Amino acid sequence: MPTGTSTYPLETWPAAVTPANAPSGTAWGAYGTRTTAALAGLLTPFTVSLVGEMPIGEFFLMGVIAYLTINALLSGRWPGEIFRQRQFWVLCGSQVLAWAAYIFSDFYRDSSAHDMARGWGRMLFLELDLVAMSYLLVSDRLSFFYYLFAELAGEVARAVLVGSLFGDIWKFGIGVPLTYFVIAGACLVGPWTAIAASAGMGCVSLVLDFRSFGAICFLVAALTGLQQFGRRLRPMLIPLVVLTMIVSYAFYRQSQANNVHRATRSDVSRSSMLIVTSEAFLHSPLIGQGSWFSNSDVWEDFLVIRKERAREAHVGGFPEENEGPGTVAFHSQLLVALAEGGIFGASFFFTFGFLLVRTLYELCFTRPWERAGPVFLLLLLSSLCNLFFSPFSGAHRVYIAASCGLVFLIRKGWDDIDRRRISP
Repeated sequence: MPTGTSTYPLETWPAAVTPANAPSGTAWGAYGTRTTAALAGLLTPFTVSLVGEMPIGEFFLMGVIAYLTINALLSGRWPGEIFRQRQFWVLCGSQVLAWAAYIFSDFYRDSSAHDMARGWGRMLFLELDLVAMSYLLVSDRLSFFYYLFAELAGEVARAVLVGSLFGDIWKFGIGVPLTYFVIAGACLVGPWTAIAASAGMGCVSLVLDFRSFGAICFLVAALTGLQQFGRRLRPMLIPLVVLTMIVSYAFYRQSQANNVHRATRSDVSRSSMLIVTSEAFLHSPLIGQGSWFSNSDVWEDFLVIRKERAREAHVGGFPEENEGPGTVAFHSQLLVALAEGGIFGASFFFTFGFLLVRTLYELCFTRPWERAGPVFLLLLLSSLCNLFFSPFSGAHRVYIAASCGLVFLIRKGWDDIDRRRISP
């Protein structure tokens, strides 16, 4: 595979695509699709309480679902190219299976009606968000960037209007949006500028105690550098990628001196969540513990484990110590699904994780560099990290759906290239 810039269709961003030459699958024309994607992104960081927390942007995605349903009823077929992708139906089917597993688990565990509504609603909206976002992003290739940059702007607006969590404006406000904007701008210059920008923003995040995102930025820089070499040479350079991660971790250890207490509290809380959800799954791997663990000992076990680990680490002052189950969304999409719904309840996240890993592998090892690549890497790697260390309630449902839509969009671009190569 030759190095250099590919002919991948998305390399034209952010050049305009007019309705006249927009993909035929775009139902409302390019402008309508992009506007809907942008509004969904802009308002996703803002939520309203409807049984659980619902992102306002999700209302626009439900409008897309309504349109698709009416169109299918009137025409007798699903509109858009996304409905012709086999992987899309596999992912949707895995979520239906997970939803059914949750229902069975809740009835078996006699979960409270309120937690049933929250658990089932979370699974239903994840399915609907998946369909709506995949349709929007695949129908018009620039809709992804309209969604992404609008969502980043919404995060900044929320931090300014509502305030940032724990007063950390970088980690819970401007850090992620600014990093995306800097890397996206650097991509327009060239790959080595994008590499330098990714590494630089990684250093900033590590210094400001956003450890996971800083490590992801370093990995984006390393993998983008990997793409500058020939396909056969890339696997031999994997040790350099590993070395990059070791160096970034060492840099983090040196930079955290002023944030030891906060970082330790965060580590204690997250590690306790991982331990208790793992134990809950192992205790009932087939049936699970039910939505939000309302009729199990998981919450009490979490408080006990966290208290013991906090005492060993000499930290304390957790805000949820006197509250009940369901007050905190445990930070692991995969482990929570396994613990709540059993092995079948996590079927979606197994499929989702496989698609993420496969797409990342092909992006890094079998495809040439293309201009939007570092942005794709940043989002896909963040999604892979969130799969293990973030919840899937609230706005995270939309983020998961957007990642799925990006995977399908990338694979559609590759399929288009492959078809052109073999056509006479």
